[in-house]
Amino acid sequence: MPSTAEEFVAARREARALAAFPGVLPDSLSAAYAVQEETLRLTTRRLAGWKVAGIPPAFRDRYDAPRLVGPVFADAVQEVEDGGSVEVFVYQDGFAAIEAEFVVRLTVDAPEGPVTAMDIPGFATLHAGSEIASSPLASINDLGPGAVVSDHGNNAGAIIGPAIPPQAAGDWERLISRTLIGGELVGEGSAARVAGGPYESVAFLIAQLAGRGRRLKAGDIVLTGMTTGVHDVRVGDEARIEFPGVGGFGIRVKTRPAERSAAA
Repeated sequence: MPSTAEEFVAARREARALAAFPGVLPDSLSAAYAVQEETLRLTTRRLAGWKVAGIPPAFRDRYDAPRLVGPVFADAVQEVEDGGSVEVFVYQDGFAAIEAEFVVRLTVDAPEGPVTAMDIPGFATLHAGSEIASSPLASINDLGPGAVVSDHGNNAGAIIGPAIPPQAAGDWERLISRTLIGGELVGEGSAARVAGGPYESVAFLIAQLAGRGRRLKAGDIVLTGMTTGVHDVRVGDEARIEFPGVGGFGIRVKTRPAERSAAA
């Protein structure tokens, strides 16, 4: 019988929806990260960075951490200029959402030792951006962190937008973000919605990865957490992410195709 990791990797490769969680839902973060590590061993996709997301208080009794992390792959990373637009791909009949996020990109390798949020600007740049959250499993968020961590952190893409001037970073309340779907405002927030600010997410990630024998490298990106909410989308939707004073971009939602090798 295929393992949980094998099932998720195959479902993503084949762009095939899953009716239920494949296997036994991990009852701890350590068990879930063991599944995630297996997916990383099984996939041929190149790692380009990570996403970080907060763990809701309702799940903290089972999954005792403030945040969770998941991989972001190079073939799902896009860059966009202010005023531009991109096509993104989600799993038909699975979970699909977009999130306005602040994205950190490393300019050099991260330090090997622990870092604080104040250290991050010394080796990274900050950008407006978005996470494309999608999974073949429609119920992934309802099942909670054990499911999310197991399936690639529920990530299906990253958009890197305009750079934010270094002098603006840190004044998180003033870094506003908005999400519109179909021309309607569905969420508004700021970088302050990320607990401790975006750089705190990166500091958490560096420590979390160190415990797994991993390290952020120059060029890696970090999706630091949603700022306007998690907004469900459907194939065919058009959205816009705005960062007043920084820039904005459009998003067109498409169906993720199966990989060619899966049809061979």
